Amino acid sequence: MRIFLLLIVLFLSPPAYAEGLSKYQPYITAASQRFDVPEKLVRAISKQESNHNPWAVNVAGRSYMQQSKEEALVIANKAFADGKSFDVGLMQINSYWLRRFGFTPEYVIEPQKNIIIGTWILSKEIQRYGLGWKAVASYHTPVDRNPDRGRNYAISVINHLKRMP
Repeated sequence: MRIFLLLIVLFLSPPAYAEGLSKYQPYITAASQRFDVPEKLVRAISKQESNHNPWAVNVAGRSYMQQSKEEALVIANKAFADGKSFDVGLMQINSYWLRRFGFTPEYVIEPQKNIIIGTWILSKEIQRYGLGWKAVASYHTPVDRNPDRGRNYAISVINHLKRMP
């Protein structure tokens, strides 16, 4: 039932620009088309992850909603140097991906790159699980590691989708 609801919300609702996200919409459109991921889902995840704040950083569960890239990079670079787990940018790219692919916080915090990387990660989860709650959940937390946390995350994203015009 949830998969059906997710599909209805994604494909039958008219497209809309999220407040605070409209200047990044061209990046979302391009990444969504490149990786075959619904634009609306990318916007909903950005809303859930950062409330569309490109300078958002989360270090070990503590969120920082910074007002500038420079402020965000101070926090992200310190967490990176200390070997802590952190998330950065609109799509809250986790430090796992930075370390795995040799990205720096300066690279990943850039909105266009952040959206591309986040959409690519989401596309890999959709390929693995199909377009449903497990793919959305695994964007945040591997569903096999913590299904309850993942399910709650997916419900939050679906709720954002429902509220989008």
